Amino acid sequence: MHFSRKLATTAVAVLALTGLAIPAAEATPSDTDGDKILDVWETQGYDFDGDGTIDIDFPALGANPYQKDLFVEMDYMPGELATEAELDVIVQTFADMPVKNPDGTTGINLHLDAGSIYPKYDLGGGNEIPHQGLAEGAYDAWLLRGEHSDPAREPIFHYMIWGDYYGDTASSGQGYYNWRVFIVTVGDTYWGEASSSIRIGVFIHELGHNLGLGHGGADEINYKPNYMSVMNYLYTLDGIKKTDGTTSFGYSYRAITTLNEKVVMETKGLSKKAQGFFATVNGQQWVADQGIDFNGDGTITHKPQTIDVNGDGVIGKLTAPNDLDLLNFQVEPHPLGSSTEVSQAPQPRQPGTLPELVSNELTAEVARDLGHLPAE
Repeated sequence: MHFSRKLATTAVAVLALTGLAIPAAEATPSDTDGDKILDVWETQGYDFDGDGTIDIDFPALGANPYQKDLFVEMDYMPGELATEAELDVIVQTFADMPVKNPDGTTGINLHLDAGSIYPKYDLGGGNEIPHQGLAEGAYDAWLLRGEHSDPAREPIFHYMIWGDYYGDTASSGQGYYNWRVFIVTVGDTYWGEASSSIRIGVFIHELGHNLGLGHGGADEINYKPNYMSVMNYLYTLDGIKKTDGTTSFGYSYRAITTLNEKVVMETKGLSKKAQGFFATVNGQQWVADQGIDFNGDGTITHKPQTIDVNGDGVIGKLTAPNDLDLLNFQVEPHPLGSSTEVSQAPQPRQPGTLPELVSNELTAEVARDLGHLPAE
């Protein structure tokens, strides 16, 4: 086990619980950028236990009170950690998200901590851990967090494991909904030589569950061709293709017209709001705002039809929200309120109080069916 606290020995006399003392006139602790990390933590550091010593020096880690920050500590099994280039793509994907910041910039600053293996991504944590099957999935990751990660990070940092597999499934990963623990499991046992696209897409997908996103954005309806998000299994493993030749592994940044499966107009495709995207339908890519053969009969029909577009056996309405309006940054509530007095530190969650764990049916077998892995 290894972790270090950046400048953990820096004593500051005016510190109160979970950060510096907040002026009495400021009834509510300030969080200018809305990332749930208080301004005082981002500018002066975080005192987890209220003992007058900085436990996490957020300024040294690159936090900015005027730009949204997101911190993820990564442990990894031998041979399973993403490459530095893959981590670069993940970080850039968040930087490219059109999320507005108070200083006029856009994007989310994603701070990844892989430890000393990558100096560029060394924030003092991140460990290689022994190979294991993670029998209980992300729940086991939560337990391992207690062994390998600085407890002062628990209320703020997300924690994940790059693993081989979990349970007795070939699932690509698992994450808690609206919490800070997830796993990526696309190792050799089931996935063989998983591509960079797969590792990048699954990481951002599982982190999305932590941030409150479902497989359909605001719901769990999957395989919606109009939902242009890495949360959608159609686009998790190979990204969202754009007509300008680029590929995105991000969350949806534009709401697209709801697709009513009872009255599908193939000639309209996914509507003009889908301009600039390719849509995956019946295993083929279509220019999203042009005609699409939704039922796969070889003809783009000019009359409305009833079609189960996403193949879930239900004729309904397939929504495609803007994910960026749904993001829920995860930081444990702080007990300061309007008081400047030291109170108790946030307590670790007990097993009976853990949030919902999102099941993931995106297995290696599904990946092969979708053409993202070679046939066995």
